[in-house]
Amino acid sequence: MGYAWHQLPSELRSGIEGRTGPVARATPPTAGTVSDFAALLDAAGGPVFCKAVREDNAKAWMHRLESAVNTVLPPGIGPRLLWTVEAAGWLALGFERAPGRHADLSPGSADLPVIARTLETLAETLTPAPPLRTLRLADRWSGQDFWHTLDERHRDRLDAWAVERLSTLIGAEHEAPALIDGGTLVHTDLTGPNLLVDGDTVRVVDWAFPAPGAAWVDTAYLVVRLIQAGHTPENAERWADGVSMWRAASPGAVTAFVATLTGLWTLRADALGAHGLAWLRHRLG
Repeated sequence: MGYAWHQLPSELRSGIEGRTGPVARATPPTAGTVSDFAALLDAAGGPVFCKAVREDNAKAWMHRLESAVNTVLPPGIGPRLLWTVEAAGWLALGFERAPGRHADLSPGSADLPVIARTLETLAETLTPAPPLRTLRLADRWSGQDFWHTLDERHRDRLDAWAVERLSTLIGAEHEAPALIDGGTLVHTDLTGPNLLVDGDTVRVVDWAFPAPGAAWVDTAYLVVRLIQAGHTPENAERWADGVSMWRAASPGAVTAFVATLTGLWTLRADALGAHGLAWLRHRLG
């Protein structure tokens, strides 16, 4: 459970109001957040979206990275970072308020074409990746052994289909780092709540996990979310075919991507594992 505005340390609130003016109301977001505090602040200087985290929170590094990413993002990609405040063992980030609503990823959604165009824009503007001190996606994925661990310790989480293909899945996972490497700064966590749609404009928020990688990777992350939203794997891939970077990806690279993420989610007992497995079944038969 996150903190409410009045529960924040007074020193932190004072530091924030020194940037915004007095805060009349703090409205929490409708979607989940990893921050200890997140809210749209109705302040004397105008609305500001604020997220804050205790510096002893294990996820505080994500907020520091997001503040660094914001300084290198081209204008218009996401909301601009207006200020940071550090006080009383907390870090707070203040962003301009981005108009719009969370993207609808369900079948037939009118948001899907504009999201496809946004993916093209992201790859265009973030290639080559702007300078940023963060691991490449290939390095982040290197040395992972999700399927082997599942085989040895959590066989009960694997159905007969996965057990029959364990050697294929283990091999794909080991090949994945080289196949998803590239020179584009990719978001790696594109979801409906992280895409704010305002007419024909989409802004991308929550840049907490960016990494240089292959330009098609963000499209692949969204394919999983489309399956989660009710698309069949075949229809989700058909939507992805409208994105040029996806069409340029090798089938083996995409399958290795899906195998790795599905192994991770299954090992974590994450509900996304079932959607990843549905996609793997479509690709491997």
